[in-house]
Amino acid sequence: MKKIGHQITYEKQGKSALKVEIRPVISQVKKNMLLLWGAAWTLCGLIIGGYLVFNDFKKEEYLGITVFLIFWIYFEIKVVHAIRWNRNGREVLHVKETEFSYLKSIGERGFPVVTDIKKLSPFKYAQGTESGLWNDINKSSWFVGGEVIEYHVDGAVKRIGMKLSKKDAQLLVNLLNKTAGL
Repeated sequence: MKKIGHQITYEKQGKSALKVEIRPVISQVKKNMLLLWGAAWTLCGLIIGGYLVFNDFKKEEYLGITVFLIFWIYFEIKVVHAIRWNRNGREVLHVKETEFSYLKSIGERGFPVVTDIKKLSPFKYAQGTESGLWNDINKSSWFVGGEVIEYHVDGAVKRIGMKLSKKDAQLLVNLLNKTAGL
C-alpha cells in the first residue's frame, strides 16, 4: 500500500486497475469535542422531550416545543452521522479496465456506485471549494462532506474526496486519470 498525504492509501492492481481508500483524519481533541457536543445535544433533547410528555402546556407551547424537537431530531441525526463517519468512515474507489466504482461507507455499510469508464469525464480539482463560508463549514469536524474532486457522468456532476488538501487532491486526480486513461 502506498500513501498520498495522511488520508489516502492506494494499491495498484495491474496496469489499469487501482484501489484507493480515503479516510477522515481529525485530531483526537476534535473527536472528543464532537462526542461531547453530541452527548450534550442528546441530553438537551431528552430533557425537553420529557417536559413535553410529563407536563401540561397550552396549545401554543406544545407547538413551540414540537417545532424545536423537529429541529433537534434533524441535528441529532447529523451529529450521530458525523461521529460515526469520523470514527469508521471511508471512501473507496476502484478503477478497473472498464468500470469505476465509488463507495462511501461507515464500517462495512454502504452501496457502491458503479459507472462505465467510457461515460466518465476526466477527474479534476473543484476550484470553487477553496474559499468562503461554505468551505469553512465543509472542513469542520461536525460536518460530513467537503468533496473536492469532481467528474461528470451522464450530464451530472459528481464529487469525491472529502476534506482533502489541494496538494493531495491534485496527486489523486493525476493518479485516477492516468489509471483510467482519461
